[in-house]
Amino acid sequence: MKKTVLGALAALLLSPCATGAFAAEPAEPAKAQSKEPPPVVIQGIRNPELKTYRVMAAGLDAFDDYHTLAPAAPEVRFRLRARSGAKNVEMENLAIRVAGDSVSIHLPVAADHTFSLPRSEEARRENADLLLNKPKGGYRWEPDIHSAGVPQGMRRLGDLRLECKVLVATAKEEIGFWFTSLVNTILLTTDWCGHEKIKLHKVTQRAVASATLLHGEQRVPLQLSSDGMGYLPPLGEKIYLDDELIEIQFVEAQEPKPAA
Repeated sequence: MKKTVLGALAALLLSPCATGAFAAEPAEPAKAQSKEPPPVVIQGIRNPELKTYRVMAAGLDAFDDYHTLAPAAPEVRFRLRARSGAKNVEMENLAIRVAGDSVSIHLPVAADHTFSLPRSEEARRENADLLLNKPKGGYRWEPDIHSAGVPQGMRRLGDLRLECKVLVATAKEEIGFWFTSLVNTILLTTDWCGHEKIKLHKVTQRAVASATLLHGEQRVPLQLSSDGMGYLPPLGEKIYLDDELIEIQFVEAQEPKPAA
C-alpha cells in the first residue's frame, strides 16, 4: 500500500503537466417525436494542457507562504518545456489563456518560455482552465524562481527548495484533502520536499556535464539524472543552507569536424 501511494505521488510530481481526468456525462434519452437531432453548442473545451487556475494558484499561495526561502526572488514564474519523448513539439509562438465561464485572461509567454500567473478571485471561483494554443500532450510546466544576484551558471539552493514547495502545493490541491492526508500519514510529515523518500531532479534546458554544491570550502558533487538533462539537489538535507550555490557545468556542443 505504501509503495503504491508513493509511486502514484512520484508520478504526479514528476508529471506536472499531465491533463486532469474527467468523466463523461450521461446522454439524455432520445425523444420519440424528434425527427432531427438537437443542435450542439460548443462553449469551450475543458481539457487543458496545464492545470486549472485553482490548482496553479495554490502555487502562488505557497510562494507567499515560504518566501523566506528566497526573499530576494521577486516572483514565481512558470516555465513551459517539451515533454520527454514528445515529437514535433513547437516552442515558438506559445500563448496561454485563462478561460472560465465568464473570465478570459491572456497571459504573455516570454522568449524563455516562462509566464506569470496573475491573482484572480473570479478565475479561482469559476475553476477556470489554463489553455495552451498547442496540441495537448507535448508540454510540461514547472515553477521557475530566481533570486537577484545569483551568478550566471549557478542556482541558489533556497530557490530550488521554494520551487519544490510550489510544485508540491499544486499537487496537494489537485489530489485533494483525503489523499494528501494519506500521504502525510505514510511519510509522517506534511513537508514532502524535506522527506528522504521524495527525490525531485531539477530538469535543465541543456545537457549537464556536472553539478556541484559549494558548501563552505567543500565542493559536493551532485547526482545527475539518467538522461543527463538534470541533477538531484539536496532539498531535504538541512546541513546545507538556503544561500549555498550549485555550480552547473553544461556539455559543450560539439562542432562538426571539417571535411577532409
